[in-house]
Amino acid sequence: MCRNDGGALLLTLGKSQIDALFRRQSNSRTMLDDSEFVPLVETILGTFEDAGLDAAGVEQLWDYAYSAYDLACREAAPTFSFEENKLLMQGYLVGPRRAEPREKKRRR
Repeated sequence: MCRNDGGALLLTLGKSQIDALFRRQSNSRTMLDDSEFVPLVETILGTFEDAGLDAAGVEQLWDYAYSAYDLACREAAPTFSFEENKLLMQGYLVGPRRAEPREKKRRR
């Protein structure tokens, strides 16, 4: 899972950081606009690849983040699917995972 023996630790730390970011985001006093929040998540996840987490581990962290974003979105707009929420999140990314802009329903 990782180029070094710390792969499981990095994965646990990554999930913990994602949880902390989304907990902070759920607080109306500290909430950021998604256009600011999602690139922050992207930056944090990028550090795990730099720290030696292999591609499979990085994908696990991204899947975890997409699921956390989906959960947050469904609290606000429960009619949207996981795939729609994932595409919405990818639309806010600035790196290579960014989704190409498409016709989207307005939300949030």
